Amino acid sequence: MTFFILPEPGMAGLAFLREHISNGAALLCHDSDRNTARDRFPGCAIATYPGWSLTPSRDDLFTLAADLDMTSGVVLVRDEERAWGWDAYVTALGLMEAGQVTILSQKGSTSVHPPYTPHVDTAKSLLLIACGGIGNIIQATPLLAAAVEMGLTTTFCPVADGSGDSLASLFKDALPGLEVVAPDKIAGLNADIRLNIEYRAHMVETEFFHSPYRESMTMSEPVAYARFFENVTGQTVDPTTTFVGGNSVIPDSLKGRIVLCPGSKPGWDSKRWPHFGELAERLDNPVVLCREADLNAYDELDFLKPMRPDNASIVTEASLPEAAAILRHAKGVIANDCGLAHMAAATKVPTLVLFGPSSLDKNRPLRSNAKSLSLCLDCQPCQGETSGPGRLGPGDYSCRLGYQCLNELTVEQVLSEADTFFNATTKVLT
Repeated sequence: MTFFILPEPGMAGLAFLREHISNGAALLCHDSDRNTARDRFPGCAIATYPGWSLTPSRDDLFTLAADLDMTSGVVLVRDEERAWGWDAYVTALGLMEAGQVTILSQKGSTSVHPPYTPHVDTAKSLLLIACGGIGNIIQATPLLAAAVEMGLTTTFCPVADGSGDSLASLFKDALPGLEVVAPDKIAGLNADIRLNIEYRAHMVETEFFHSPYRESMTMSEPVAYARFFENVTGQTVDPTTTFVGGNSVIPDSLKGRIVLCPGSKPGWDSKRWPHFGELAERLDNPVVLCREADLNAYDELDFLKPMRPDNASIVTEASLPEAAAILRHAKGVIANDCGLAHMAAATKVPTLVLFGPSSLDKNRPLRSNAKSLSLCLDCQPCQGETSGPGRLGPGDYSCRLGYQCLNELTVEQVLSEADTFFNATTKVLT
């Protein structure tokens, strides 16, 4: 009996499947496709899964696998119009202990061999390759802490998406027992367990692959990473144990001050709070830590306001380790939802993160020294939405409500929250 896997909602209606699925086959499809599958393939056995999609971090992968007979042939259905993320589905099938898998699409078929869950009891080493923004990379660091605690020889290769630059300097000497390497060093590395998060430029057949973008916007990113790690290794992860290195020497004049981080990943300017300039003027001698491009965005975009305050020290040329050191020695940090917010939280400094259109559930730092501030309007979040007033996406500045979620978050609210939280957190931490 051939077993067809339809790993995303809506796939049971794909026209080309009629010529491939015949009576007596079995289908695994999304809950929402159950009736469509029954109508189109009445002679087939139908099983379903809930949630966003079939990904390597699903809690019920093993339970699902136990209920299915995948010994006589597995076909993973691919819709060519959904161009990316299929490596994650192959990993999911590996975790379900499928053997050879045929990938079937509108263009034909090909065969792959999913990776198999290693014998963790005999594993001695782990390699984690992660590609993404600085915040994404930092949210994956609890996996490394868990691997080191397991006694595994642990190697980490962090890579910036877009540029492909190494982020190794940010994690140097951050965790005893952790080796951090640049991308050009991983080709010859061997490890008993190889985990790959979004680094498609370097993949080998034995790697388990995870894509956080295959998770719902209501799924916390570090929790998704932790579930992925647990499915592969059987070991639990505390998703709050993020960390960075960055022990650079910085001037004493930059220590003990409020640090403002108005940055954003390129193309995601709609996450920027527009009132940082006024906030800086209301503070006593703050530090503004960002890139020159961030200041230019506040000068040029019509939904933002210029912020080049005379009473602040503006730092735009800090290296990653220097930025981490500035954050680590701050009295407190106020930031957009951006990589520096996660960096600040990971340094254990009191951190207030301002959320607008992006998903608080998915993106907020989980450490106790970090607090997220949002107006929680009915339209929030619009990240990941296909309709609504904002539909936050890269380069999409189309909010017809004028970004009320950020514009109406006042300086007074932020000052009040920061004063209360920074003082309370500092007492707890000391």
